[in-house]
Amino acid sequence: MKLKYREVAIYFSSILVLTLLISFSVNYITKKPLEIINFIQSDIHEDFEIEITNNLNDINNYLKEYLFIDSYLIKRNINEINIQIYLKKPFALNNLTKDVIFYDNTTASSYYFKKNYLDAINLIDTSKTNLHINNYLKENSQILFSLFNINQIEYIDDRRYNLVLNDGRIVMLPKIIDSKLINFIKNNINLIDKSTNYHQFLDLRNFHNKTIRLK
Repeated sequence: MKLKYREVAIYFSSILVLTLLISFSVNYITKKPLEIINFIQSDIHEDFEIEITNNLNDINNYLKEYLFIDSYLIKRNINEINIQIYLKKPFALNNLTKDVIFYDNTTASSYYFKKNYLDAINLIDTSKTNLHINNYLKENSQILFSLFNINQIEYIDDRRYNLVLNDGRIVMLPKIIDSKLINFIKNNINLIDKSTNYHQFLDLRNFHNKTIRLK
């Protein structure tokens, strides 16, 4: 009989301990302030935001692996964390490789970015592999964009570029894109547009040999 009393006492003691543990856990969880994590004006995809959130304890080492991130800012309040990610400037989107190409030749999978960010990239890289922005193009791209309504770009033979305009016409650039070429285009593009049957292509590949073709 004594043994049964002892077993009952142990049983109820176990129930009491378990109840206290549950009560303590619930009380701790309900009283602990929740951390709210906000991504401010974010262009990165929600899945990547979650990955960043899961690596907040080592955020510096984690983010430095992603070379398309120019900088970031984290502000912590009592129960709130605000994260702002600054991306490098995109140059083009390659729909074949599913990559974004940035002005410094960094590339990143489109997986990391929101759809509206990708849709805002106006230039499409149609190269089979991602284009390389050489120094000629880097120095003169903004001027070319101001002279032509460029929709697509293709890197040819790892040395030069074809520009596809909004109306489908092609401008074949030479390897060397220098001030002579830029000045020629500036001074003659209106004349070429108005006075020739330039409907398909403008071939400037031999410009430095004083030869151009158009059709």
